[in-house]
Amino acid sequence: MLRTALLLAVFGLVAALPARVDAEIYKWVDDNGVPHFADGIDSVPDRYRSRASPVGLKNEPATSSGPSSGGKAGPSGGTTINFTPGQRILVDVKINGSGGARLMLDTGADRTLISPRALQAAGVRIAGPTTTGQIVGATGSERIEFVAIDSLEVGDARVGRMSVGSFNLPTTDVGDGLLGRDFLDQFNVNIDSGKGVVTLSPK
Repeated sequence: MLRTALLLAVFGLVAALPARVDAEIYKWVDDNGVPHFADGIDSVPDRYRSRASPVGLKNEPATSSGPSSGGKAGPSGGTTINFTPGQRILVDVKINGSGGARLMLDTGADRTLISPRALQAAGVRIAGPTTTGQIVGATGSERIEFVAIDSLEVGDARVGRMSVGSFNLPTTDVGDGLLGRDFLDQFNVNIDSGKGVVTLSPK
């Protein structure tokens, strides 16, 4: 069985977008030419702030003015997930209210990663202006694109507009990708390994 710890070692995000959901994202490039992304100009190291530029993307919840928001802004709802003790926790999610995907719940992953196939099936535009970052693996580093989605839902637990990584993990054991802390940190998460139950409740 491929262990979560191995996944974390291989797919640690070193230049990914941060998990906060309330500030504009800035891009900056370090002295080695590696791009980084920061949530707000104050999160950019002082020496690089003069080079930082907004990328025109915010991690922010959908507002009540949108026709599909149902009058709710930000994280909402809660849900219970059942899993087999000792096995990976695979979660069925909805992207933009309709498109379905199956992600591995990973409390050690900073960002949610979803395969391009699942994103495209949900109507998410992959081509065009995107934000890029870098991941480091056992065999080197790879570029990764981040795209904006209108919502991500697990049962009744919902987070509005957010950015997710469009990336094919080199294993099918995690379904269509990873459900990371950018989603999970919006809720109180309780994992009962003995009973095989995960509970997400609003903070």
